[in-house]
Amino acid sequence: MKKIIAIVVLLLGIAFQSYPQKKQTKSATETVVELTPKKWGFKEGKVAFLKYKGRDVMKINSESGYVVLKDFIFKDGIIEYDIEPILPTFALAVYFHRKDEKEQEIVYLRAPKIGNPYANEGIQYCPYLDGVNMWDMYPQYQAPSNAKQGQWNHVKLVISGKQMNVFVNNKLVLGIPELEGRETEGGIAFTGSSYISHLKIKPGETEGLSPSEGTDLTRHESNYIRNWSITQASELPTGTEPTTLLSIPKNETFTEKIDAERNGLVNLTRHFGNSDKRRLAWLKATIITKKPIKTNLQLGFSDEIWVYLNDKITYTDKNIFPQNMKKYPNGRISVQNGSTELNLKQGKNELLIGVANDFYGWGIITRLENTKGVEEITAYKAPPKIAIENIKQYIGTYATSDKSSKLIFTQSNGDLTVQMSGQPPILLSHLGNNLFEVGLGIELQFDSQTKHVILKENGFDLEYTKEQEK
Repeated sequence: MKKIIAIVVLLLGIAFQSYPQKKQTKSATETVVELTPKKWGFKEGKVAFLKYKGRDVMKINSESGYVVLKDFIFKDGIIEYDIEPILPTFALAVYFHRKDEKEQEIVYLRAPKIGNPYANEGIQYCPYLDGVNMWDMYPQYQAPSNAKQGQWNHVKLVISGKQMNVFVNNKLVLGIPELEGRETEGGIAFTGSSYISHLKIKPGETEGLSPSEGTDLTRHESNYIRNWSITQASELPTGTEPTTLLSIPKNETFTEKIDAERNGLVNLTRHFGNSDKRRLAWLKATIITKKPIKTNLQLGFSDEIWVYLNDKITYTDKNIFPQNMKKYPNGRISVQNGSTELNLKQGKNELLIGVANDFYGWGIITRLENTKGVEEITAYKAPPKIAIENIKQYIGTYATSDKSSKLIFTQSNGDLTVQMSGQPPILLSHLGNNLFEVGLGIELQFDSQTKHVILKENGFDLEYTKEQEK
């Protein structure tokens, strides 16, 4: 018995001796970064290296541009430093996984919010995608900053694979479950008017943070519409709205698929990249129901949206930050931006959404408030194109009995177009059996025997007769 007790005491003694040693062990690869001109790339006259409050510091002035650490590639580990803001300034930023100005990730303090414990936008994480700062796409990645004015603030980033923890003054202020940048390693840089000191980088030290992506709490919800067909992006001139027949995309233009990312976000910036012009893309999904259903469609969008259900427009709105047309939460995308009631019919329903962008991030979130009775939600699949046989039989001018309205049919490369009174030509989609789709619920049914065509629109029929050629 005494021997057993002695062994236990010995083991406990070894354990207590080894514990503090483990805690006190420093990284063999820790780098204390020199704050000297030779270590940094910067704009001449905008950065100074000097003594401040008894410390060696790097002083970054306003309009400095990127201040880049030379010859250093960072992947996982710790980046920590002390920073004191020089007010007035807007943002105090550290960049990592930096390939260039277009592809990088950023954590920044919004200086005007420093000292306010209730300013949820006090600190922000976001990626840059093709040069676009995606701050308005990730409102969940911001928080009060816990920073102070007129004194040193300690900032620490712990990065491990897909995840990151951000500490300010030894308090965890941001937990990022999945880093959203496209690069997994790259350079380090700073911007923002400030003093920086005690910069340390510890590659490989992750404080036990898992490298796997964290939980997406929306993933268990079937309410989100996650799978879409999408058109190519096209320019949308300022002041125009895509609400005419010519604006509505044809079935065959939905040639690609796009899926929602974390939190149900369809990230159009990631898909299409940057642009200095207002652009429009269309997304289409099919909703199949067992019975007629009324449900709200909750919408997050940046920056403008047009919603069509079964060829009828149901909603249009704008969430434009600089024009004081921003939605809650303060111009950022959120499923709380807006909503519209959908009257889903039994069977197949087609949901068509146009999304326009000309300011920072571009995307959409869609969530059905009620899914009871919904059988399936899928990306729209365009039916196969049906060749038009004997296309010449349709060509010509057709008029109503009182000659007040005319339809002019022409052909181009095997396709049929129609020109309505006072309108430019519109390309038709052939549905078979002499039936053609115009768009917005308008169809044209030909009768080659009687040389008539019937325009069908939401239960209203109007007959046209082919005129004799002169």
